[in-house]
Amino acid sequence: MKKTLLTSILILVNTFLFAQENTKKCMTTPLVEQELLTNPDYAKGRVNAIAENTIWINNKSQEKSIINIPVVVHVIHKSIYTQIGQGNNISYEQIEDALRILNEDYSKTNPEFPNPPRNTFVNYAGTADMKFCLATTDPDGNLTNGITRTPTSKNAFDADTESNDMKKNSTLGKDSWDPSKYLNIWVCNLTNSGGGGTTLGYAYLPGLSGSQKWKDGLVIDFQYFGTIDGASSNSDGRTATHEIGHYLGLNHTFSESNWPFNSCLDGSGNSICCDRDEGNVDDTPATDGIYWGSVNSSTNNNTCNDLSYSNVFNTDVLDMDENFMAYSTNSWMFTTDQVNVMNATLNGYRTSLKNSTVTVNCTGSIGTGINNYQLDNLHIFPNPTLGKVNITSVDKINTISVSNIIGKQMFYTEDFNVNTIDLSSFENGIYFININTDKGTHIEKIILTK
Repeated sequence: MKKTLLTSILILVNTFLFAQENTKKCMTTPLVEQELLTNPDYAKGRVNAIAENTIWINNKSQEKSIINIPVVVHVIHKSIYTQIGQGNNISYEQIEDALRILNEDYSKTNPEFPNPPRNTFVNYAGTADMKFCLATTDPDGNLTNGITRTPTSKNAFDADTESNDMKKNSTLGKDSWDPSKYLNIWVCNLTNSGGGGTTLGYAYLPGLSGSQKWKDGLVIDFQYFGTIDGASSNSDGRTATHEIGHYLGLNHTFSESNWPFNSCLDGSGNSICCDRDEGNVDDTPATDGIYWGSVNSSTNNNTCNDLSYSNVFNTDVLDMDENFMAYSTNSWMFTTDQVNVMNATLNGYRTSLKNSTVTVNCTGSIGTGINNYQLDNLHIFPNPTLGKVNITSVDKINTISVSNIIGKQMFYTEDFNVNTIDLSSFENGIYFININTDKGTHIEKIILTK
């Protein structure tokens, strides 16, 4: 009994200290505020993005099928960590774990459902039906596993003063891939010089344009991307879920006293705002300030009277602390209106991402779509080809498939014993030959020029 009580006290103390030190958990609000102040084009872009979303939602448009979003993960690691899985050069397994959690959350297949820790808002939970898949082709058309690894001499990037430095080669980071076609996720070590907390991640709200588009995407501290290997014991793996919510147009569910431009402070410095969802989200209750604790059946925070605000509620309800856009230690849902905003963003401001022609690997396994089978035992020639492609392998070939540039399978066989495949009936262009052997998988880009 004493041991159980002591453990409970230590957990409570740890949670309290983490909350007190982590006032900068997500830097999206100050990042966006600064961009609005210094970049008039972004201010216009934000207005336009919200207006486009409103039109799409008011037309009651609905996305009928799952949207596959091409992802590239840029791992920026200290140069001394030459081995994958060492330090902040995070393992493939940690990346797979992060994507698993992300895809569960955006398909409402996360373990909290169908019976979450409390059912107060279960009827408001929406399903985003989005799948985040690692890209299998890079901007130059070369094969990739959707992961880049960049050594840097920097120990960490200061989220207060270097919030975009990890996004450029010239500032010891990694240049973004075309943000209109890829969701860029930079995973690195973050620090804060301004005091008052630890930054786990951030993302710009929709609206960046022109020469500023390179900033678009997510930044996540390597300790909060996934839950295994190099991840912190405090990580629930949902920093990416939260930040992609911002990337797709969602604000925090709670009011932050300094947003926007200190307009939520009275003469004494007290917060006077509750409903800051910035339109189009009416099914999250008005909430003042941050709740850092866990959410369960006995959680009963109610910081604002919902009858004083425009929303879907006809009574004063509790704060929705379980929302992914809150700061609680456990969260598990988006609302229907939040899902509508994200879908509207993908059909408006980020429509090129939704319609991206980048080929993707949606299996959840990084091994698929990358050359993890060495060419010492395999030969594919000629390339470019007039039609016939010769394939020789020391190891037994189990399957061969050929796909076009948009991922459509054009050829498949489990009975390969002639050492040649004929592409001459296909149109000229780029194709990908996927060869699976007992020793691994290899994907080769083939150029057909008849």
